[in-house]
Amino acid sequence: MLPERATQQMAAGLFDQAEISYRELIKQMPANPGWKLNLGIALHMQSKDAEAIGPLAVAVRAMPQSFPAHALLGTSLMRLGQPAKAVAPLLRAVALQPKDPQGRRILADAYLQLNQPRNAVAQLAVLTQLEPLDPGAWYVLGRANEQAAAQVFEELRKLDPESKAFLLTLARVRRQQQRLRAAEALEAQAGGRVANAKADALARQIEAFNEGARKAFAQLGGLPDNPQIHKVKAETLRANGKHAEAVDEWRAALKFTPQDRDVERELAASLYSANQFLEALNTLNRLLVHDPDSAELHFLKGDCLLLQGNPEEALEPLGEAVKRRPSLLEARASLARALIALGRGPEAVPHLEAAASALDTDGSLHFQLSRAYQAAGMAEKAAGALRRSQALREQ
Repeated sequence: MLPERATQQMAAGLFDQAEISYRELIKQMPANPGWKLNLGIALHMQSKDAEAIGPLAVAVRAMPQSFPAHALLGTSLMRLGQPAKAVAPLLRAVALQPKDPQGRRILADAYLQLNQPRNAVAQLAVLTQLEPLDPGAWYVLGRANEQAAAQVFEELRKLDPESKAFLLTLARVRRQQQRLRAAEALEAQAGGRVANAKADALARQIEAFNEGARKAFAQLGGLPDNPQIHKVKAETLRANGKHAEAVDEWRAALKFTPQDRDVERELAASLYSANQFLEALNTLNRLLVHDPDSAELHFLKGDCLLLQGNPEEALEPLGEAVKRRPSLLEARASLARALIALGRGPEAVPHLEAAASALDTDGSLHFQLSRAYQAAGMAEKAAGALRRSQALREQ
């Protein structure tokens, strides 16, 4: 009998054959939701997600208590890059089986893709209790807490950037960055401000999310050696300007997953920041083979060459970076420096005009802009750029 054969094919993992059988059964009895579900499962297991969502959606409507129907529909939608549509069936799947870790993991991923880190934190907090030895869960929980803190910080900034709560929160950030004078100035500025209840509530949320991140990473650090531990250490070291030490941690993470190009990109960035340009170039060249359209990789390669004193060689990758993403101002600034070094100052003007106001914190870019204006015969603009450079240096 065909129903028995279809069941045997599913049990044996012969999903292509089961697909054929269930399609035939559905022709014979179109109203059978169980066969629609099984067809959806067979398609899902073959990664035919675009075809699977139809029968799975029918099964979800007909069988509202079916965990597999909701879980697989949500998963197929996620694999199709539709996280907004995936949330509802995944929420239902989690409600049906609260102790299933995979449903929560995928739901948290959907929230993160939708830039809803606070919702992701709620799911990941439960996931880490279900799977306390999973380093990936603790790592993503830590990062989600960080993203949530950053999101609430932006809400606080928009609410009242002059509030006592915002100034003190920003002061804590500056202390973490070792910018102590800036932190002290902000703290002094906050001293005379009146408390704002809404701002204070947001500040407490930021503190809670930051504390959640700290605890998650602490839990991660207590697990057996794993790549996520080294990623967290590398990111922390990089944030504190310890780039050479970060290189060691990225290399340690890469030993676990040698083909992980995301980790290799982070390694290349830390090598660049640590002034280890030869190794950075070797890594960047390998990455560009697989991702030749990446503006960031072209920029890093070009800037490595420029910092090594090779402006002529740097022109091509920097030009490629700017061509692929004109809004990458760091690349435009470096391209301008290379052009000036080669005596082509007038060509550097539009790049420096775009980059200087956004990136210049120490006057160096406005000084380069002054030189470029001078080379282009724009004496008045050159004088103005030089004055701005001096003002930035004196801040």
